[in-house]
Amino acid sequence: MTKEILFVRHGKAEDRTAGKSDADRELTEKGKDEFRSFVSSVKKELKTDKAVSVWTSPMKRAKQTAEILTEHMEWSVAKEKEFIVKGDFKVLMEEVKAMEPNTRIVCVGHKPIQGTWVKELTGIPYAFKKGGIALIRLNENDLNKGKLIWKGNPAS
Repeated sequence: MTKEILFVRHGKAEDRTAGKSDADRELTEKGKDEFRSFVSSVKKELKTDKAVSVWTSPMKRAKQTAEILTEHMEWSVAKEKEFIVKGDFKVLMEEVKAMEPNTRIVCVGHKPIQGTWVKELTGIPYAFKKGGIALIRLNENDLNKGKLIWKGNPAS
């Protein structure tokens, strides 16, 4: 009865501009299309018999990425989690530990936080490309440790 975390970096987003806050930056049409195509191509790898809980950063580009993912995978709507954008690993692990056994948590967020969390759990550095995914299976005896079991990135 293992827990898993599927880390997802948001897809390609608008460039930063003086007139728009970072939180309001959206995925570009190309970013949406690339992520949709990527999710469709790896749907088999993403399917699971586990209960799935999807969490997203409150930033618009992450929420849009989560929407595409939940729609394609037929998962429940994502819940916004402020700790994702803040990079609070301690809160992440408290929430993971509170989840039922045999659960997959899907965590949609940002670089460099996602890569830092993957390294924290696995000891393996992982640089997420935009729209990239890394699946970690957590150690049943120590949920603070895990193994990278699958990773992928959209074609650019």
